[in-house]
Amino acid sequence: MSANFYSQPTGQTPPHTRQNPNQNPNSAYNNTYSNYGNNTGGFQGQQQQQQQQSQQFQQQQQPIQQQQQQQQQQQQQQQPSTFNPTLAAASLMGGQTSQSQMLDLGLSAGSTLASQTFSKFTPRAEGYYDSLRQYFAVSHVYVGVKLTSLLNPWFKKDWKRLKTDTGFAKPSIDPNAPDLYIPTMSLITYVLLSGLLTGTSGTFTPDYLQNTIFSCLFLQGLEVLAIRVAYYALEAPCEIIEVACYSGYKYFGLCVNLLAGIVGGYWVYNLALLGTAGGMGYFTLKTYGNNLSRRTSEQGPKREFVVLGFAGMQVLAMWFLGDTKYLK
Repeated sequence: MSANFYSQPTGQTPPHTRQNPNQNPNSAYNNTYSNYGNNTGGFQGQQQQQQQQSQQFQQQQQPIQQQQQQQQQQQQQQQPSTFNPTLAAASLMGGQTSQSQMLDLGLSAGSTLASQTFSKFTPRAEGYYDSLRQYFAVSHVYVGVKLTSLLNPWFKKDWKRLKTDTGFAKPSIDPNAPDLYIPTMSLITYVLLSGLLTGTSGTFTPDYLQNTIFSCLFLQGLEVLAIRVAYYALEAPCEIIEVACYSGYKYFGLCVNLLAGIVGGYWVYNLALLGTAGGMGYFTLKTYGNNLSRRTSEQGPKREFVVLGFAGMQVLAMWFLGDTKYLK
């Protein structure tokens, strides 16, 4: 009887298998859970791959960043105190600065270079300027006395230059001192008068003025060179600027001659040439004779002959530079 109680009737299936004998009631839940697990596992795998790729990218970028930082530190340590355009340009490109900053840096570098270059030549330029400025320190009295001496030197007695504690006196104080004012203005006036003469004759060209200036300066350069060689042979001290001053006084006589020729003609020009050339020769003779050192070399040429040569040179130069082909 007990056996029948626990046993089921033959031919009957259990209640949980009546509908689908092959299906477990928990199979649907298990399938759903397995699908969710599969989907979740795939998403986690993608996240892990992305994290690994980002870590690899960061690891690759770290040496590059470290290398750039080391290069910037080395450039900052090696940067000299003076401006270096190459390092400045490299730092600008590395730092990605704006164009305005690059322009400002370029302007500051150019101004610094210009100031450094100018500071090197400033002392020399100031020395040359000071040495030339004293030859233009003239007065109205000096100009009047000097021009009178050039036109009529025959009656002048005092030819010695005045001396001061620092050297010779300036032209504004000493009428016998050489200057560059009268030669410069006389040369300009002579060139203008030559242009006027050619203009009245109808043959004026701009090249004529250039040729006149070139002829005057070239001939004067030869005179200065010859006088410098003579000083060297005499073993006497020579100031090139003063020699140029003395040789430039002939332009005043040339102006007088040309003005006389324009007004009076060819023969009046020749008469004026005799007077001004003779006066210039005598002026040169007395000037060098009283101011050239008497302590000269015994083996060199005679001092008196050298001075006579200087005077004759001025007379020939005035004759050579005379513009008479357009005079009537």
